[in-house]
Amino acid sequence: MQRPATLTLSAGLALLASLGCSSPSDPAGAPRIEPATCEAPGYQVEREAVTINRVRASIRLPSGEFAVGLDIQVCGINNCTPGKTRDQGEVDVSLSTPLVLPALKYGDGFDFAELAAPLGSEAQQDLGELVALPLPALSDGAEFPKSGKLSNGDLTLELASNSSVEHDILVYRDEELVFRSVAIPVADSQQALPKSFGFELAYGLAPLGTTFCPPAKLSLKNTEHWPAGADVEVFVQGLNVNEEWAPYATWLQVAEARVSSDGSRIDTVSGGIPILSSLALRRK
Repeated sequence: MQRPATLTLSAGLALLASLGCSSPSDPAGAPRIEPATCEAPGYQVEREAVTINRVRASIRLPSGEFAVGLDIQVCGINNCTPGKTRDQGEVDVSLSTPLVLPALKYGDGFDFAELAAPLGSEAQQDLGELVALPLPALSDGAEFPKSGKLSNGDLTLELASNSSVEHDILVYRDEELVFRSVAIPVADSQQALPKSFGFELAYGLAPLGTTFCPPAKLSLKNTEHWPAGADVEVFVQGLNVNEEWAPYATWLQVAEARVSSDGSRIDTVSGGIPILSSLALRRK
């Protein structure tokens, strides 16, 4: 069973609104400064499993060197086989269990950005060459404020005054809970960023799984020199098999943005970032 490649922003925002991301008010209607409350929309639906016997790929660093010992996973939402790249950056994973929504995930969300490359239904699959993107050092990351802005690399997130921020503390230690971002070369990452989406900008983020309620505003440098006033769509990739905040191994539109009048930045104008994951943008 094939699922849609994406969901529209209007449908996604309507679902978020119906399930709740709001702050309480007093009887007179004036908002109280209390944390907002949100529920994950959830995207699980019935799907068929496919049988894949072997998955191969080769992973390099941006420098051209082989990515040796890099964490990889071949996962569906029903099962996951972990592994590491070999001496020549080789991925070679043999599988014995049919997978629902199979994908090769590479990078770990700690030292490297994590991306998911969806797999087809063929028994033998070779994804060719992938690029692993090192994240900035923890010492260069930005600490999360209770509200206000935090920036790293080209990206700035703005948290509301009543924002609730939840980290995946079962995965990340306290010292790893700093915001980090790295630009993803779209042309060299087509396995995870299919051409059919038309993405022109993409970023890997950490710590993965951090959620914001209400969703965080996003602002980023206009590195592609898009014209002032251009309308932009913002997507996150579903990296979690529980599919609470995004469908697994594909892209969900979560916001609309616009290039600033001076052409220097791209700022969200509706929606926002509900979860830290891989991020991609395209012009409308």
